[in-house]
Amino acid sequence: MSRITLLAWLAFVAASFVPSAVCRADPPAFQPIGLGGGGAMYSPAASPHAPLLMFVSCDMSGFYRSEDGGKSWRMLDKRQMRSCTSMRPVFHPTDPNVVYAWGNDNLRVSRDKGLTWKPLCANAPWNGASLTCLAIDRDDPKLMLAGGDGAFISADAGATWTKAPGVEGRAVGAFVLSKGPVCAIATSKGAYLSGDRGQNWRAFNDGLPSTEIRGLCGGYDPKTGEAILYCTVPSVTKDGQYVGGVYKLATGVDAWHSAMGAGINVGTKKVDEYGADDVAQYQFIDMDETRPRTAWVTTRGTGYWPPNHWTVYRTDDAGAHWQYTFTGDPRFNPRNVDCGWITYDAGSWGFGGPPDGFSVCHGNADVAMYTNNGELFITTDSGKSWHNGFCRTADGSPEGPGKWWSTTGLDVTSCWEVVLDPFRPQNVYIAYTDIGFARSEDGGKSWRYAATGSPWRNTFYRVVCDPATAGVLYAACSNTHDIPEWSSTETTTARREGGVCISTDFGQSWKPLGEGLPAAPCTSIALDPKSPPAARILYAAMYGKGIYKSIDGGKTWAEASTGVGGPQNHNVYSVRIHPDGTLFCSVTADHTGRDFHLPSSLYRSTDGGATWTDIATSLQLRWAGDFDFDPADSKVLYLTAATPPAFDQGGIYKTTDGGQTWRCLLGDSLDDAHKLPQDLGSYSHAFFVKVDEKNPHRVFFGAPSHGEFVSEDAGATWREILGIPFTACQRVTIDPADRNTIWVSTFGGGAWKGNAER
Repeated sequence: MSRITLLAWLAFVAASFVPSAVCRADPPAFQPIGLGGGGAMYSPAASPHAPLLMFVSCDMSGFYRSEDGGKSWRMLDKRQMRSCTSMRPVFHPTDPNVVYAWGNDNLRVSRDKGLTWKPLCANAPWNGASLTCLAIDRDDPKLMLAGGDGAFISADAGATWTKAPGVEGRAVGAFVLSKGPVCAIATSKGAYLSGDRGQNWRAFNDGLPSTEIRGLCGGYDPKTGEAILYCTVPSVTKDGQYVGGVYKLATGVDAWHSAMGAGINVGTKKVDEYGADDVAQYQFIDMDETRPRTAWVTTRGTGYWPPNHWTVYRTDDAGAHWQYTFTGDPRFNPRNVDCGWITYDAGSWGFGGPPDGFSVCHGNADVAMYTNNGELFITTDSGKSWHNGFCRTADGSPEGPGKWWSTTGLDVTSCWEVVLDPFRPQNVYIAYTDIGFARSEDGGKSWRYAATGSPWRNTFYRVVCDPATAGVLYAACSNTHDIPEWSSTETTTARREGGVCISTDFGQSWKPLGEGLPAAPCTSIALDPKSPPAARILYAAMYGKGIYKSIDGGKTWAEASTGVGGPQNHNVYSVRIHPDGTLFCSVTADHTGRDFHLPSSLYRSTDGGATWTDIATSLQLRWAGDFDFDPADSKVLYLTAATPPAFDQGGIYKTTDGGQTWRCLLGDSLDDAHKLPQDLGSYSHAFFVKVDEKNPHRVFFGAPSHGEFVSEDAGATWREILGIPFTACQRVTIDPADRNTIWVSTFGGGAWKGNAER
């Protein structure tokens, strides 16, 4: 996705689209809500000057900053920094204000401790490929070594760069030893050294059993003059013996030597079915760069239980002895990890899995950070104990099962909507991907995981409260997530089952509902409010199978899809009932690679789902999303669409005559003044729209590629809601107690609450 600068965007914006002014370093107008965590995190880092200053990134583009050692986090604005997973932040060795990181498709620099960022250089020789590591000479900070596809050297603090000759492969780690200086970099093809400030390089793999290096770090003690490099390589069994793991290159030694000393796992077979590897493997290795004899390394384990578990080892004698420092399952004895809600309430310690990221504070060997597919853990006492950095108990009590939890601000999962209970105003519900469902009883201040009872706990796509019976909720569920994103709409994607669930206790527990539904994801559910409470009429969108209807409160279901979709695309996505009884449903994309199968459109039924008519066929969309309507006029509809390859169709469309004619309001096919902000992306993925039922002229538009937008004049003009720092905004829920307050779900940044007028 190409991007242009913010100034270029501002230059061409016309009066029809006016983004609000905002200071990017100001406290955000929106605050995160929810359980915290839940998604993959990478590239953690703590400042060597002030270890309480920390950063971490998520796989869904969010970039987070903490000033209190991970007790609370703030996501930085999307225009400042995002998508920083390939390289962890690197701190200037002498200036505590300066931080470098790869993000927004650039090597960027902050000169205010990571609050605001800008590109470091122009015309960089890495040609758009992401960087993976950066090292700086402590004695001469103008000398910088970067790694990506090969290596790059700068002698002027990053203003200009040259490609290092002879370095091949994808870089995994770099270090500059000030004494010399000696530059070291490791790649997928070996280790390389330079003794002349990076001008000339030679491969240095003597003693290594493999040139496929996974990680590299280095340290130098100016008091003793000792310097040591450590690296990790794949492990194998050779002649019945363990070979591989951690190697070191020390001062005065002319080859790499094994550092697999006493205490570290050198297993050559799995000890149980939960072992990740047949031979113990090691990947992330890091250290305080001022203490060369102390190093940390991660392993995925050859079994579940200690000492074969996934863990982090630490050595304080250059690899002669190791001690594992990370034991998380509450059943482990001893255990030294505070786990958070995921372990206690979602079912098991194994949710997040082995590490996906790891780092040690380069100025304090006692501080380390560990991330995985759902969690962040931090130690400040050399690994004696670890605390989670993504959630806390709401009342400050010790962690344990059955607690109410609050996020630290580190929310990294997707959610599809926030639902406010009509009978209990303080009850708030979040429909999540990966973690299913959460509920609050205090207006969103604290939360409990509450997907228990659903056989499809991965994703709750939609939740509907019965308007007449307190405590009754219906949910559209599936173990297939991320519909209607690219990978989930691919024809060849294996889709797991789903269905409709019901709760009769305000979302505390769930059970599957009814017979007759096909084995398919359920992505939407609609309840006819005019049907009898004892025999509710319900409609379910069964992805890939069509619309299904129940006339007995969900006990039995029958297909009601005549006229919906086509032979190659039956991917119904959303179903809604207009107050006048008219039914609508959308069919989203179905594609094989870049070939999208028609029709993807919006359909209407006026006979209770018996028959359907395509009312957006004139648009010839390939990738329709969700829709909404004017509650007083079912002929006024808004429909969203994403941009497939070769078709400028992304944006939001409107009809005022029931689909006879359509007009694109904001989208890729329009002039620059009516496109979405080009500094955030050159093409649009637009999936969500919400009409304010109390004021139909106010329309919210969620474009996961660009953010959240609002129109106060029924789509004639639009304003970007800049208070939400995350790009991938989805559905909006308007708070009935204060209609200027909105709750916004996102694709990978959790849920947010704030003032829509700011």
